[in-house]
Amino acid sequence: MVTQEIDTPVIPRYLEILSKEVKIALQVQHRILLESRKTLNFLDFKEFLAPVVGPATDPGIKGAKQISFDYYGKSYKVMSSIILYKQALIRTFDNIYAFSPNVRIEPISNKKSTRHLCEFYQLDLEMRDKSIHDVMSKTEFFLVTLFKKVKRACNQLFEELERDFIVPQIPFPVLTYSEFFDIAQSMDYTISYGEEIPWEVEEELSKKMVEPFWIVDYPVGSRGFYYKENPEQPGTLLTMDLIYPEGFGEASSGGERETDVRKIKQLLHSTEENISNYKWYLDMLSVDGQPSAGLGIGIERLTRYMLGYEDIGNCTAFPKKPGMFSI
Repeated sequence: MVTQEIDTPVIPRYLEILSKEVKIALQVQHRILLESRKTLNFLDFKEFLAPVVGPATDPGIKGAKQISFDYYGKSYKVMSSIILYKQALIRTFDNIYAFSPNVRIEPISNKKSTRHLCEFYQLDLEMRDKSIHDVMSKTEFFLVTLFKKVKRACNQLFEELERDFIVPQIPFPVLTYSEFFDIAQSMDYTISYGEEIPWEVEEELSKKMVEPFWIVDYPVGSRGFYYKENPEQPGTLLTMDLIYPEGFGEASSGGERETDVRKIKQLLHSTEENISNYKWYLDMLSVDGQPSAGLGIGIERLTRYMLGYEDIGNCTAFPKKPGMFSI
């Protein structure tokens, strides 16, 4: 039997949490949460309380595992993403958001990663009857407004860290998946066309950029069953990633949602998912599925990018890192 190497932090977290680096991160993160709510309220988004458990969650989580447990005799999941539940709620309001907890058992190979957590919070946005271009434009406005407000309010903390955070200009640059793939190939990375670009490659390529940028037009089959194929460009999905510069890597993923139940069932079959786990979701779409688009922005990653921190573990009070026991 092969056992995985699990570590216990050398310094207990209840002591580490008193360090200057963590205290500054938590102060800045408080301002990020506060100003996010203010800005989204201005943009006419309604906040809701995200579910923590449910009969199904997002299976498209890049090699990480879900947590299942017995819920009164039925198998339930701890949320790895609330994407399916956003599609249900968007039938009630035009624009919604939540600060949703996500739990993913990351592979032990991510143990040395400075940007992966097994437990993290995500700012989930969803917009009814909108395109990915609408979402990208709204997200750019939201982020630049947020960056300005947080930088102004926390200027002294940025000075303490000697972090010269530059607020990016709108619009952000856009690359296609094919262009990004070609850049990776030119740097001698061995990846197969059509697969998700490995985070290590993404991180190295983002070091060459000085401002956030989008990646669009991912190939069909590279992402989850809930993304819609582009009818004007068959073979590509109406989906996008936002990548931070300076080596900070992925900030956000999102796209337009598929509402055709027949197509979704075909995709579930092709990935060998148990369709019965998604019965409520398929029933909902059959009765009253609404077109929508959205994305999720990792709060800890956003904090890390703004502060320029090396380790994402210092961007949350109680980090759960791959292969690490912690309170």
